[in-house]
Amino acid sequence: MTTRLKELGSIQPPIFRINLSNPPEERYKALAQIYKDRMLSVTSIFDDVIHNLSPNIPTKPIHWLARLFLRRLYTDEETAEIRGISQVTGIPLYLLISLNVVLDLLMGCTSGGVRMLDGLWTRMVHFRTLDWGMSPLRDLIVQLEFVRDDAPDEVLATCITYVGFVGVLTGVRKDLSVSLNFRAVHDSRRNVGFYFNYFLVLLGLRQSVTSLLRQCVLPGVETGGSTGLSNTSTLEEILEEVPCLRTTAAYLIFCDGRSIVAMEKDYETAFWRRESSFLIKTNHDEDTASVMDEAIANDRGYTGLRVADGMQSMAEIIEESKKRQASMQGKWDRRVKDHGVFQQQLKRRRVTDASVPRSMHLTWKRNTKIREEESEVSVTLGTVLGWLCSDPIVNEDTHYALVLSSKSDI
Repeated sequence: MTTRLKELGSIQPPIFRINLSNPPEERYKALAQIYKDRMLSVTSIFDDVIHNLSPNIPTKPIHWLARLFLRRLYTDEETAEIRGISQVTGIPLYLLISLNVVLDLLMGCTSGGVRMLDGLWTRMVHFRTLDWGMSPLRDLIVQLEFVRDDAPDEVLATCITYVGFVGVLTGVRKDLSVSLNFRAVHDSRRNVGFYFNYFLVLLGLRQSVTSLLRQCVLPGVETGGSTGLSNTSTLEEILEEVPCLRTTAAYLIFCDGRSIVAMEKDYETAFWRRESSFLIKTNHDEDTASVMDEAIANDRGYTGLRVADGMQSMAEIIEESKKRQASMQGKWDRRVKDHGVFQQQLKRRRVTDASVPRSMHLTWKRNTKIREEESEVSVTLGTVLGWLCSDPIVNEDTHYALVLSSKSDI
């Protein structure tokens, strides 16, 4: 169970340990103290989002309303955690709540999985980039390792996140890695239910998607969530329960080391695809062109990927998404083609070797059969990282790129 981050700048994200045996209000205080000054950017991000929705919206009334109504997250545990952060940093609780419930609406991402060579065997690994135009948040990126008092040297789960955010955007534990991609569209036939659900999430009356992912990854999360899922849930159990949950729209990616699933999650429905060799997911739907076309036609600008630099149109978001997906898919397709050429050469060699003595031929055939069973298309870790950090997968908005493995070390 590991993560491998590809360095995008001169400094790798620092690693901190969060002890889940501590009271929730105390868990993040030491980390918040270290990042106290840098966390002041949370206030400016809130204002930037408001201004990009409309320059004519006065910020003071919005702050007043947010302070009045944004009092908690869905679970008592998460609420206590951000309350402790607020006490140390002096950042109002409502701003931290805003960060935790809207962050998944403001990102562009590339997620997926590929079969990687691991010695004599192969396994699926989970790759991921996170893109967002808010540069101040780059200084808040950390890798958190979660432990408990009864086994302080055993890392139970790992998340790549921002200081002040207590949900899960990117995480891994034994037998499961998860990531969340921004989804710009939803089923417009369910607008009333969809937006009412989001209103309930803002008020802390319904679980956010990132809180749901946390429930699947982190141990010791309190019971009483909106589902029966936990950090021991299998991929099959997740696929059974998550699709029908009432959530905001998002792309959810799950990998258990054997296969990877990309789920197009809507309000109460989901379409998902499962692969055991390669899968790529960015920020557009696969088989619902009419939904994407409708979103583009009704677009009035979207506050999203580049909040700091102004709005992107829906068409721009989808076009960038398609370019990233096509680039990664093309790399895999070339690898499959090269593998096919090798297999043809191997078959020709078998015909040539048919004339050798029977005992030698049987020995060669037995060894060849073993190699054929292990010769499924796969790539090395270096190749995965190279693909992941190529243009346009990595761009000026990319905050990090990484490879996750829910199995043994890579």
